[in-house]
Amino acid sequence: MAASVAKTLARIKGTVAEGAYYEAQQMYKTAFHRSKARNQLADALQILQEGAITQLAHGQVTCGVELGMLLIEAYTTAGTPADEASVGRLLAIVLAFPPLPAVGSGPGAATSAPSTSAPSSSSAGQGSSSPVVDECARFVASAVKWANKGGAIVSARGIHSAFAAYLWRNFGTEGFGRALLHFIRGDDADTFAQALHTCARQGPAEEVDLWLLRALLQVLTAANTHTRMGQLAHARALYDAFTAAQSTPLDTPTAHFAELLLLAVEHVPVSPHAHKMLQCAKQRYGDGVLRRDGQLAGQVERVEASYFGVRRRGAGGGPLGGLLGDLFKSLTEAH
Repeated sequence: MAASVAKTLARIKGTVAEGAYYEAQQMYKTAFHRSKARNQLADALQILQEGAITQLAHGQVTCGVELGMLLIEAYTTAGTPADEASVGRLLAIVLAFPPLPAVGSGPGAATSAPSTSAPSSSSAGQGSSSPVVDECARFVASAVKWANKGGAIVSARGIHSAFAAYLWRNFGTEGFGRALLHFIRGDDADTFAQALHTCARQGPAEEVDLWLLRALLQVLTAANTHTRMGQLAHARALYDAFTAAQSTPLDTPTAHFAELLLLAVEHVPVSPHAHKMLQCAKQRYGDGVLRRDGQLAGQVERVEASYFGVRRRGAGGGPLGGLLGDLFKSLTEAH
C-alpha cells in the first residue's frame, strides 16, 4: 500500500472515531475512486475493505455494507478472480458484522434448563428479521453469488458458515430459521450440529432423530450440479458431529434410515447398486419413518432425483420441505 493511502486511511479512521460517520463514508469513497482512477486497484480495494470493517466496528452497518457492496462491484468491473485473497476480503467483512442484542437462546442455551415448548409464533425470528440483519444478509447474498460465479464454491461455503454462526450467536433459536439457510450451504458441521441439538431440546425427546434426518435431507437437497459432492461431504460431517454429541447412541428406525440414506448416496460413485441400498432402506423403515412427517417422502424423492437420477413423482414440498417439523415452523414463521 502506498504511504499516501495509508496516511489517508489513518486520517479517515480518526474521523470515524470522532463519530462523523457520514463524512468518513464520503472520504472512503473519494479515496477509493481516486486510487481507482490512478489504476492503483490493490490500494482501491484495500480502502474499501478497511473502510467497511472500520464502519462495522463502530456499529455503522449501513455504511459498512455500502462499502462492501462497492467492493463486490469493483471486483466485477475489474474482472477480479475469485481467489483466496479476494474472497478473503469479503469474508473479513462478514466476520466484522457487529454483535447485536440477543433475543433468543443462543449457544449458551445448552447449559440452561431445556424448554419443553417451542417459542411462540409472535416472537419467532423477531431479531433475525431486523433491518440491520437484512443489510448484512444483502451483502452475504451478493458475496456468495460473486464467489460462486467465479468458481470459488468452497470459499462461498465459508461465507455461508460465517453468517450462519453470526445469526446463531446473536439470536439463537429465534433466528435459527434464517441461520439454517446458510448452515445447510456452509462447511461448519460442528456449529450446525450444536444448533440442532439446542433446538431439539425444546421439543419432545423422541423427536431428536427427526431433527437429524430432516437436516441431512435439507443439506442433500440443497445440492446442484456443481455442489453435489460438497453437500454430500457436509451431510456426512453433520451426521458424525450430531451423533458424536449424543450421550447415548441413536438406536431408532429413523436414525437407522438416516444412516442408510447417507451410505447409499455415498456409494453412488462406486457402486451401481447404490439406489438399491436406498430402496431396501425404504422398504424396511420407510412406512414408519416417512409417516412421521408428511414432507419427508418428498425430500427423499428430491435426493433420489439429484443423486440417483430417479425422476420425482411429486413436488415434495417447498424449498425447506418441512425440514424441522412443527417446532421448526414455530421458530421460523416470522422469517
